[in-house]
Amino acid sequence: MKRNTPTPILALLALGVVFGDIGTSPLYAFQQSVSDGQSGVTAIFGVASLIFWSLMIVVSIKYLVFVLRAENNGEGGVLTLFSLLPRKFRRPQHQGEYTIFFALLLGTAFLFGDGFITPAISVLSAVEGTAVINPSWVHFEVPITCVILFFLFFIQRKGTAKIGSVFGPVMVLWFATIALLGVRQIARDPSVFRALSPSYAVALIAHNQLHSLVILSSVILAVTGVEALYADLGHFGARAIRIAWFLCAAPALILNYLGQAAEKITSPQSGGALFFNMAPNRATLIYLVFLSTVATVIASQALISGVGSIARQAVQMGLFPRLQIIHTSNKESGQIFVPFMNTVLGIGTILLVVIYKSSTNLGNAYSFDISGTMLITTIGLGIVANYRWHWKKRYVIPLCVIFGILDSSFFLSTATKIFKGAWVPLAIALVILYFMMVWRHANAVLTRQIEEAAVGWEQLDELLQTNEVQFSPQTGIFLTSNLERIPQAALSQIKQMHFLPERVVAVMLTITDQAYQEELVKCEKIGERITLVELHMGYMNEVNLPQLLRTHVMSEPQESVATYYLADRKFNNMNSGEITGITERVFTFMHRNSATPSLYFGLPDERIVTLATQLDL
Repeated sequence: MKRNTPTPILALLALGVVFGDIGTSPLYAFQQSVSDGQSGVTAIFGVASLIFWSLMIVVSIKYLVFVLRAENNGEGGVLTLFSLLPRKFRRPQHQGEYTIFFALLLGTAFLFGDGFITPAISVLSAVEGTAVINPSWVHFEVPITCVILFFLFFIQRKGTAKIGSVFGPVMVLWFATIALLGVRQIARDPSVFRALSPSYAVALIAHNQLHSLVILSSVILAVTGVEALYADLGHFGARAIRIAWFLCAAPALILNYLGQAAEKITSPQSGGALFFNMAPNRATLIYLVFLSTVATVIASQALISGVGSIARQAVQMGLFPRLQIIHTSNKESGQIFVPFMNTVLGIGTILLVVIYKSSTNLGNAYSFDISGTMLITTIGLGIVANYRWHWKKRYVIPLCVIFGILDSSFFLSTATKIFKGAWVPLAIALVILYFMMVWRHANAVLTRQIEEAAVGWEQLDELLQTNEVQFSPQTGIFLTSNLERIPQAALSQIKQMHFLPERVVAVMLTITDQAYQEELVKCEKIGERITLVELHMGYMNEVNLPQLLRTHVMSEPQESVATYYLADRKFNNMNSGEITGITERVFTFMHRNSATPSLYFGLPDERIVTLATQLDL
């Protein structure tokens, strides 16, 4: 998108996608932070100061100045940060390297957990405004939220390209509205500008001591969405994101938080729904409830799309089994629909709303995974700055120490809510992390076993003669992970069916650390029958093997009549081998339920022949 679109338009669109999550945080962040703190003007100023400086240090400095530099061909996100690490961290051999590898995967898992909680807390916090309109409607908050979420996830398969064009203007209206609300309240008590001084934040922490951890665990809700900001770098570019933040999002958020502080001071009786209590009249309140609901749906939509994008990257990088990925737009590659992830997210999100019932309860669960991802990003940033950018350690170390202290404070504070609901995102993250580790490890074992049992091309003639192989006058395309070995499907044909296509094309498709890449690395003939092809693709590219072959290897008429031969592996769950017990059963389940090669590689179903092989890991 960003190559041909003017920067002002990109900045407008970024408001709807990048800042949807952080932009709707005023619905619950200040309210929960104040309720966790002590009453009194000084305490209110302290909370406002903590939120202001968190926005400045975490968003404006850490992410917009430094983290957005960690891009791979314009792409961002935790997995992009992972791809930028030196090979020794991506293929760890020692304890320290493995710790870094584990942490980056955990950060990715936390983002999946964020995908469950963000739609739940965002939409529910907006719908809670209906109780301000009419207190008797409080019993309808959960059902209404569930209905909205159901339709939100249901329309994902239709694609969001058309409605996505209105996200930016709607969020401009949202930011203008919350800014005006803030200005109105500030006019009633201009002294709230004193809260911009860091002295109030320091005084609040010093006065509350250990209890300040509880306050910080709510303050972090104000910076939710910073990882989505980084993940969406590829769609809009750093320049557009920075413009959108500094010219629109940041001023509006600061004014609204100060306005909420003024509302709390001038109207101490304001209990729940502090944000909605800022409405001057009933008509404005109804408008606020409607607009905030739309804004939170937009914020949720952006994160759902982001989770789908992360899932695609994880598949391409060998951390997830193959997933069916449907492109819902012929103009924007980022518009994708991942049916499995959408179903799981939808069910999980609605269950969270039913179980927790209020945004306050969800806030306890929400902040933990955010703080964990922020801390892990700082660790990854330090390694990339040192090893990849070759920054001097006298600059890298102080920078990471400053960010690390802040992130660690947030992480420790949110850990205090483990037994109040924060165990939910932790459990989700650990389950996803376990699946990633099982898939990666078992695949490595599987690849090694296949390599050990493989036969080199130099033995092909002997195999053909021994098995009395017949040739059919056609072209067979075989997928392989090693061009030096005869593909497993071809071996099965030779040994079991005594048959082989007259022309064999062995294709090795490698996903590289580059975000976008499409390169023919090798096209070599062995004798008259065999052609070896090696293709490289970036982890953000859409996989369409037939199109790749037509572009780089063979003509369209040749490819259109070729047959694709695939090896389907069946696993014997026995108490022998390198992988046994629950791990083998989990891997078998994941392998069995992964998307078929025809879906993942874009192969035509009518030209596929699959040959099964029994294996024991």
